[in-house]
Amino acid sequence: MAQSRMKKMIQVLIVLLALLALAWVLLRMLPPGFDTDLTQIGGGERAVVLVHDHNFVESVELMEALDGVRQRQPEAMLYLVADLNTPRGQRFADNHDVDAVTLVLFDARGRTVAVRSGRLSREQIEDWLNEHLPPY
Repeated sequence: MAQSRMKKMIQVLIVLLALLALAWVLLRMLPPGFDTDLTQIGGGERAVVLVHDHNFVESVELMEALDGVRQRQPEAMLYLVADLNTPRGQRFADNHDVDAVTLVLFDARGRTVAVRSGRLSREQIEDWLNEHLPPY
């Protein structure tokens, strides 16, 4: 009986360690400069949130394009990611009625300024940001 209990505890521990390792790997997949802390929205800086699912090629491509914008203008705003593979990211998507491959733009007070979905180039993202948050 004690051996069975110990075996079960070891299995649970292995599963927990595997989940932690997976979470660490997924967080490491974000390019530097992106953050998943969505509580920063409305904290006094404007923010763009990428609603992201790493299982979709289009989502990965949008992240790369947004990273190009971030590299050119790192101080322009917060660059955040709502990862749909996490409860927090899914809650964000549900609350804003959006899905993967979507950008949600917020002003400094946390009000939604604009939403754009689909494939976009770096230039298209920059134009969209300029249109909604001048001067960019």
